Amino acid sequence: MSQTLLERAGDIVRLTTDSERLKALLEVSQSLHGSLDTDELLKKVIDRTKGLINAETVSILLHDPSTDELYFRVEVGNEAPESEKLREVRFPASHGIAGRVLATGRPELIRDVSRDSQHFKQVDQLTGFVTHSMIAAPIQAKGRITGVIEGCHQHPDAFTQTDLNFLSTIAGTIGMALDNARMYEELQSAYRDLQHVDREKDLLIEHSQHENFRLRRELEGRYRFSLIKGNSPQLLEVLQLCEKAIESEITVLILGETGTGKELVARSIHQNSRRSRHPFVSQNCGGIPEGLLASELFGHRRGAFTGAVADKRGLFEEADSGTIFLDEVGDMPMSMQVALLRVLQDGEIRPVGAGQTRKVDVRVISATNRDLAADVKKGLFREDLYYRLNVFPISLPALRERSGDIPILVRHFVRKHSERNRKSVRGISRMAMECLCGYSFPGNVRELENEIERAVALVTEKGIIELEHLSQTIRSAGICATGFEPAAQTTLKQKIGLMEVKALRDALARHSGNKTLAARELGLSRFGLIKKIQRYNL
Repeated sequence: MSQTLLERAGDIVRLTTDSERLKALLEVSQSLHGSLDTDELLKKVIDRTKGLINAETVSILLHDPSTDELYFRVEVGNEAPESEKLREVRFPASHGIAGRVLATGRPELIRDVSRDSQHFKQVDQLTGFVTHSMIAAPIQAKGRITGVIEGCHQHPDAFTQTDLNFLSTIAGTIGMALDNARMYEELQSAYRDLQHVDREKDLLIEHSQHENFRLRRELEGRYRFSLIKGNSPQLLEVLQLCEKAIESEITVLILGETGTGKELVARSIHQNSRRSRHPFVSQNCGGIPEGLLASELFGHRRGAFTGAVADKRGLFEEADSGTIFLDEVGDMPMSMQVALLRVLQDGEIRPVGAGQTRKVDVRVISATNRDLAADVKKGLFREDLYYRLNVFPISLPALRERSGDIPILVRHFVRKHSERNRKSVRGISRMAMECLCGYSFPGNVRELENEIERAVALVTEKGIIELEHLSQTIRSAGICATGFEPAAQTTLKQKIGLMEVKALRDALARHSGNKTLAARELGLSRFGLIKKIQRYNL
């Protein structure tokens, strides 16, 4: 009877233990699959497992495939300070009972490790924990063994087969949890890499957008002045000033010799300004009687003078909200200068014969080939008007100062006048181009265009402009080089000039424009070479 009671008591204990283990398995499964804080959670799991299998320590060792080593991921139970060193322990995967379980994939119960030759004693020596009995189970997920979970005790025969079965079940759940954590970490790493790539991409896109914007502005800045041909440094400086001028309503004064393209610059500024949708009107102020100029600029009333049979709007009214270009403003009569000053100061005009003024909103761009500052000192130009006009001066270089632009201008004018005359001209010969590049062009771009227009008229259909198609003025200037035999009437001085120019050009070309080296080759001082370059406008 007493034996039966003892058996029943044992059954009750086993049932209680099994119930706790099942409950623990459920808790472990739910917690492992519901959390991503793996290390902290594993500590709680194996701490609970330690109590259910009556182990003194429980450890999880993982396999590092890159080095084929085992290392301690988590360990609980050993409170000795030395146990902290376990995190630093790594040993070959072929060593120890854990290594054997990893290799075979079979759980093991070792009742006395002292009888197992494969027991890895160095761990005990490091921690001071003397192992006598052990159970170990492989941790695997998706058919791959990734580590080992082991329970240790300092007494022999501390574990049963039931303990090993429970540990194996826990190992399977831990394997899935670790695999989930691994995939999560990989996803997190990939996400961080993607974020980094996205940041790099965003930075690249932002940089590209800024670069594209800069290039677009640069291209727009160059090509919105596409009617102004050339790429010499002198011309690029002019275009940079034009860029600034179009961004504001500032009054512009364009300075330069006759034929340098002052009106073209004025039109370009207007066409790219906020006034571009409104009129651009132009008036040359030189050589026009005072009364007629007043009528042209400000208009007149019927009967204001003989022949005024009807009211007439002046150019300032025509240009309202737009731009008026006053060419050769330096030649404007003194009385007209007063009227212009009133417009600039007050924005008001008074038509000839009218009793009242009118408000106008007009941007004034003026131009002159005169030295207005010198004219002010001579009393030929009002000082107050000069300062009103000279707010934003733009000086246009003479063509001889940017001779490198001549080939660009020549090709442009050849196309322009070929199309205008419905004539196919294939281009210009090298010798003819050299001759043009060597000429000083006192009439500047206007003179060059006239020369090309004449040459296009002379050349045959589908022909090429040759030296013979250039004017005598150009050919006899003593500048034409290689392969051109000067006309019979060319003087000795001009022939010598031809030879000097060719020698100078060849020497400069051989030394890439280095004047010191070119002068040394020609037997000249550097100053002497510069004087000759200036003399021939090279």
